[in-house]
Amino acid sequence: MKHNKKSSHSASHLNQAREYWWNEDFLALLADRLELSDCESLADIGCGEGMMAFKFAPYLSDGAAVYGVDQEPRYLRKAGKLAKKQKLDSVSFDFRVGSAYQLPLEDDSVDISICQTLLIHLDDPLAGLKEMMRITRPGGLVVALEPNNMVQHLLFDRYRDTEYEVEDILRVLEIRLRIEKGKKLEGLGFNSLGDVLPDLYLKAGLEETQVWLNDKALQLIPPYDTREQRFRAGQMITWLEEGSGGLGYEENLQYYLAGGGTRKVFDAYWKTVEAYKVSLLNQLKNQTYISSGGGVMYVTAGRVPD
Repeated sequence: MKHNKKSSHSASHLNQAREYWWNEDFLALLADRLELSDCESLADIGCGEGMMAFKFAPYLSDGAAVYGVDQEPRYLRKAGKLAKKQKLDSVSFDFRVGSAYQLPLEDDSVDISICQTLLIHLDDPLAGLKEMMRITRPGGLVVALEPNNMVQHLLFDRYRDTEYEVEDILRVLEIRLRIEKGKKLEGLGFNSLGDVLPDLYLKAGLEETQVWLNDKALQLIPPYDTREQRFRAGQMITWLEEGSGGLGYEENLQYYLAGGGTRKVFDAYWKTVEAYKVSLLNQLKNQTYISSGGGVMYVTAGRVPD
């Protein structure tokens, strides 16, 4: 779910590889921490095709109602079809079109509200949190699953990458920071919002805030002999070939210029990006690319005051 001028980024991330963002045993532990077995209603805001609603639904109490809200009707149609395949007779699903800033749910109507990679796309994430609070009963939980996406620019794939020039990495970081700053200045959200959720929770008036880290690594290690790794490699290949998934020239240039950069510097940087994309695409197709798949995904939970 996005609340900005573009939808291609969001659409490009809704695929089967997304199903593997969480380890099932971690979800079971998280369900226990969030006391989902006592919850009779859950709202998934920016639900897309309903993935997290389906992930959490088996842990809810019998007879629970699960609501999904997204601004894209085509995602909700897919979610409705997938709901019929869940084989969860004890849980009902209700998917509704709506904005994160005006949720189509009544005040105090759910025990817990959740969102995944929604707040990073909002120009006003605090307003989004307050709207989630509005629909959540006093004493209920507001849970946000949001990343720090900047950290990926400091990760190494192969041992030889550790033989780097400090200046080269600093140049890349300067460009990426300007891109992220420009995106935020354009009103399109902040990609590393997960870091600051406790601050936003405090500002929203949520209490008893707790933070956990997702323990999933999205590794690609040859040979790609699991369904998960094949989907992940396929997703990356699609992004590289189509220039989607945040890999498009015009999109990044727009953000970089908005962040105070110059086209001359960006075009020089993009030449190295294009060369890397060609190399990476070949490695993925030949199944020689290797990555530990590290990242930072926060789970932040806060309680609505009584």
